[in-house]
Amino acid sequence: MLWYVPRIVITWLVDKWYENLYWKECAKKDREILPNTELLISACTNPEVRGVPGGEILFVHERKTGEIYLLDLRTGEKKQVPNDPLVLENGIFLSSELVWLRGFGDPNKKDYILDLTSGQRYELVDLQHKFPNGVLENSELNPELYSYFMGVEKIFIHHTYNQLIALAPDFRQHPERNVVFYQGLFGLQSIDAKHGELFEKLMKDLKLDYEIIDFSHNYTEVPSPTGKYVVRYHGVYLSGTDVPLIIYDYEYHGEYLVSDFSKAFRSWYYDESGIVLTQGGYYYQEILFNSHFPLPRPILKLNLSTQ
Repeated sequence: MLWYVPRIVITWLVDKWYENLYWKECAKKDREILPNTELLISACTNPEVRGVPGGEILFVHERKTGEIYLLDLRTGEKKQVPNDPLVLENGIFLSSELVWLRGFGDPNKKDYILDLTSGQRYELVDLQHKFPNGVLENSELNPELYSYFMGVEKIFIHHTYNQLIALAPDFRQHPERNVVFYQGLFGLQSIDAKHGELFEKLMKDLKLDYEIIDFSHNYTEVPSPTGKYVVRYHGVYLSGTDVPLIIYDYEYHGEYLVSDFSKAFRSWYYDESGIVLTQGGYYYQEILFNSHFPLPRPILKLNLSTQ
């Protein structure tokens, strides 16, 4: 006699089986971490993290629980983030207190600075829209643009997005002096230029300091908090040299980390004793039903050997 099992029951059984598998496997991955690493965030939270300049905190989104917070790497304390949907969608941290809410160059989507201490947004002036003809006929930058960089307090460059942000010393009181600047404003010069190259040259010509906020290191090195070390595409090096501290070896790490180091690296650790890595997800192959399920891995601190 054949028994009919309603589809809803089958679905429930599969979901229950998957949930049990999830907790079993994530706990296993927390235990099976790489040599010379420390567990920072359990795989069981299905974590997504973003680096913050200075390396003292991490932005964490626990996809399993939905919780969003800043993790203090010194104390382990969790600090809640203002309930602004753009932080999760496209927030890029300038510091532990300020987040750039990127507008993607769309005139209908403004760029903002979010102050995490107050939850207040401050709109950035888009110089590309303010000066559509940023380059004059002699190929020189429109001199009116220079005034926006005089007397600024902070300058940030994101190489992958080809954007620069300049904040006035009293940016909360004078938001009209806070700007976002696209490299395309350099006109024909930008066609063959590397990402962020013209920004760096301009800032050096003007003798202005700037900070790199691009943690992808696709187009630039990511310096450690004191500048002693840098992350490059294939590993970690002593700054200004080809002396490696870590070389990403896919043959060894491929089973555990993502195959691209630029996707694995998330942040420097504040005291330069290591770097924060995401191990990425993986697929668990189930033989009985000939199917596979996505499962997470933990966030780790990989300690550096500086001997």
